[in-house]
Amino acid sequence: MSSTKTIRWGIIGTGRIAKDFASSLSEIPNTQLLAIASRTLSKAQEYATKYKVPRAYGSYEEMLNDGEIDVVYVATPHARHKDDCIMCLQAGKAVLCEKPFTVNAQEAKEVIAVAREKQLFCMEAMWMRFLPLIIKVQDLVSSGVIGKVRRITADFGYPAEFNPESRLFNPNLGGGALLDRGVYPLSLVFMLLGAPRGIVTQASIGQTGVDEQSAMILSYPQGELAILSSSLRSETSNEAVIIGTKGEIKLHAPFYKPHRLSIKQFSEDVVVSSSQSSGLKAKIKQNKLLNNLYYQLDSYIFPLIKSSGKDILQPVEGNGYGYEAAEVVRCLQNGLMESKIMPLDETVKILETVDAIRSQWS
Repeated sequence: MSSTKTIRWGIIGTGRIAKDFASSLSEIPNTQLLAIASRTLSKAQEYATKYKVPRAYGSYEEMLNDGEIDVVYVATPHARHKDDCIMCLQAGKAVLCEKPFTVNAQEAKEVIAVAREKQLFCMEAMWMRFLPLIIKVQDLVSSGVIGKVRRITADFGYPAEFNPESRLFNPNLGGGALLDRGVYPLSLVFMLLGAPRGIVTQASIGQTGVDEQSAMILSYPQGELAILSSSLRSETSNEAVIIGTKGEIKLHAPFYKPHRLSIKQFSEDVVVSSSQSSGLKAKIKQNKLLNNLYYQLDSYIFPLIKSSGKDILQPVEGNGYGYEAAEVVRCLQNGLMESKIMPLDETVKILETVDAIRSQWS
């Protein structure tokens, strides 16, 4: 394709995420939202009127027969992703599928096999990966600003109104905190550390059978740890902290749509080895006055002199979905089958980790 060719989009599904994505497409050059499909024509027409979409279809199959559509954004419930993606690919359409790509790794592999057989572009819509400060974090870590990464903590949680039929709580729709929210901290960790060697996890399973809260610790061959959690029932810090041997990076809330990150670099001058530290403490304990002084230094003064830092501010343009849409347009204009930012093999590995986590809950 030409690098200036207009990419024409279709969307299947008319939920909130589909509406947010539709509004973002108006911000992208060489892009047109051409069609919307729902399982009911009236809903598609209502959506088309609101977002000024030229064509509305009352079935997914009818829209996929539209030969002018280049790529389809799949915004249906999680449990439908595999079948809907394959249907789009079989119709010759490139695919951007809302996260999670599918509900398990096997389904993801089936979709990817069809995409590669048909030689069509396909990508998981993990929109967080494309945001400016997330890319900045990856660049900072790669450049060694905080040294070697040793630990990552991240959580995503806020209370959702309980509705057993909603996509969040209905297991038949792919409900649960892990699939809806836990995939964000997991994706961040995969971006920086890759696939884990070991997993330890616990979950609080609600009355509908989905995880309403879940927590996990991922371990890596060089001793790195990732401590992650997700929740449908409580509000968490919604921050992410990457700690290295020379400093740390904090993605302030919400880390999955950050507008601010802080870099703190540790001073080597105040690093004390464990043997030196134990000897110093033993001497200090011999003198009550020195012991009190050590307490003050440890609690108040050391943290101030141990680090120096700076903040980087960068607002997210629009609602944030435009960045991933722009990447799809770039890939299609250049004839690419995948994006290096969110490659399909990594999507599979993340879902394999999701499968391994859930296997420990049964």
